[in-house]
Amino acid sequence: MLLHDNKSLASLESGSWEYKAFHDFRSIILSPDKAFPCTLGVAGFGADQLRFNFIKHDLESDTAANQLAAALQSFVPNARSFGKNTSLVVFFRENRDLGVEAYECIFWNILNKLHNLDSRPWPKEIPHEADHNNWEFSFAGEPIFVVCNTPSHKARMSRYAGNFMITFQPRWVFDGVIGKDAPNADRIKSEIRRRLSIFDAVPISPDLGVFGDEENREWKQYFLSDDNQVRATGCPFNHSRRGQAPKVLNTGLHNLTQVINSLLPPTGSVEVQIDTPFRIHTQHKHAVDETLHIIKGSLDFHLQGETISCGVGDRLLLPAETLHSSVAGEEGCTYVIATRLVFSDRFELQVSESAHV
Repeated sequence: MLLHDNKSLASLESGSWEYKAFHDFRSIILSPDKAFPCTLGVAGFGADQLRFNFIKHDLESDTAANQLAAALQSFVPNARSFGKNTSLVVFFRENRDLGVEAYECIFWNILNKLHNLDSRPWPKEIPHEADHNNWEFSFAGEPIFVVCNTPSHKARMSRYAGNFMITFQPRWVFDGVIGKDAPNADRIKSEIRRRLSIFDAVPISPDLGVFGDEENREWKQYFLSDDNQVRATGCPFNHSRRGQAPKVLNTGLHNLTQVINSLLPPTGSVEVQIDTPFRIHTQHKHAVDETLHIIKGSLDFHLQGETISCGVGDRLLLPAETLHSSVAGEEGCTYVIATRLVFSDRFELQVSESAHV
């Protein structure tokens, strides 16, 4: 069974990991000592509107991602019939203390895999860039607020779970309740923050905000650290660019260390490449997205029947499967390559409209 409700959960074998994971969750959300901060989640649980799924496979396996996608494909079309306060709560078998940073990397890898398995188009009303205040993760055509809980959260107990856990809450659950123009939004927001101040042993995260507000970035709320240190990098979510055109960002950034830091993924590496003067890369394409950031010299790219000249500080975003070739300038070219599209970071990047291919 992909989706469980309270009735089917009652039949779980008492010694199983699924039984323990669910009852640990139940004891937290219904704790008589400290009110759980998410009032909508508590209401949904009490009204049997939540749905549950259990994944026993390794967190980073394709099998786990496929099962998660199948659960969401079952949940999303039927969500409204479950009730106004519904969510899909997914428990994974993993219950080790791997560390908050390790779990954050795992979480974003899962979300990226999930996105790549989504066969439905991205909703037209949701921007593709996670740095936009109206961005929200989406699946099966539905915008969804995502929350991750881990066994490694010790101070921020509102993000603790005995097993690695991801909750998917449709954006429409918040309509008229929390957000812009909701009549009781301020009161509900104050109550949630009051509960957080009691529930957690760390001050309320500065990343918590209201969807749509100019300064709010939803992705930052998906995975909260166990402290309140400022994030040094941009969103690890990599939106699929299938069929989209390359573009150039004029960043003005050319310090090697800063460029590397701006392009590094949450876990992994980037490549620094040097082309000698007038070196030619004949026409080819890559199976993955690429970002090339020039720190010295120049490079002429030939793609889609046009030539685009890039110099120091330019960042070329090259979607997967884009046929291209290049020629280095008379001084050669030094550039950093990341195997993902990096639109922005802590540096302000200005898109040059005239540089669009």
